[in-house]
Amino acid sequence: MNVVKAMGLIVIGLILGYGSALLNQSTLDEIRLNKEIPTPQVSKQVPKIQIKNDITPSQSDKLIEKSVKQNNIKKVLSTNHEAMLKQDHQDLSEKYQALERKYNQSRSKISSLKHQLSEFDGSEVTDEEMAGLTPEPFKDFLSSFRGKTRNNIYDFHKKEQNLDWGYNTENNISDFVQTHYEGTSVELISVICKQPHCEILVTEKQDGAWGKIMKDISMQPWWKFSSTTSSSNNVYIYIFLSQ
Repeated sequence: MNVVKAMGLIVIGLILGYGSALLNQSTLDEIRLNKEIPTPQVSKQVPKIQIKNDITPSQSDKLIEKSVKQNNIKKVLSTNHEAMLKQDHQDLSEKYQALERKYNQSRSKISSLKHQLSEFDGSEVTDEEMAGLTPEPFKDFLSSFRGKTRNNIYDFHKKEQNLDWGYNTENNISDFVQTHYEGTSVELISVICKQPHCEILVTEKQDGAWGKIMKDISMQPWWKFSSTTSSSNNVYIYIFLSQ
């Protein structure tokens, strides 16, 4: 009986021991598996973003210098362009003035040639008739005129006085001569105007004074005469103007 109980206990112990061994082995396998496959963890830190700056300070200085040079070049080009335009304008103005002078010179030559040609035309007015038109010593000047000029002067004196244009023009000429800075250097003997002519008799006290007056009076806006015929000696001057 005791032997049977002992044998039963041994069998039970073996069974329990074997089961315990199996349980421990299973537990170890599970632990090993857990170690081989770790649970992923979520990082709570925000990753830092690093921005690479490939431009060095030296390169940055070069870029700035290049930009400044480009701006300077643009300014220089703009300035040069304006200078060229101004120079072109000045050149054109000078060319225009030169052409205008040549044109006026040509007109003056043409007028002079026409006048010379007209002097070849015959006139029926005698020297005696011409001498009776003006007082001494100017009458001697009239006899020197020929052709068309002689006829125009003679017809001028035979025309009736012009009370409108003639009166105003006479006053303009007289006032200008008397108020001119050379006005005291001349004596205005007579001014007669009958459209489209005027006759002026002058005594010059200082050489060259009347030339200065004529230069200035011809620039007045009311001065519309295009032709001047004159004769003179050292003192007395006869002027016949035509529009």
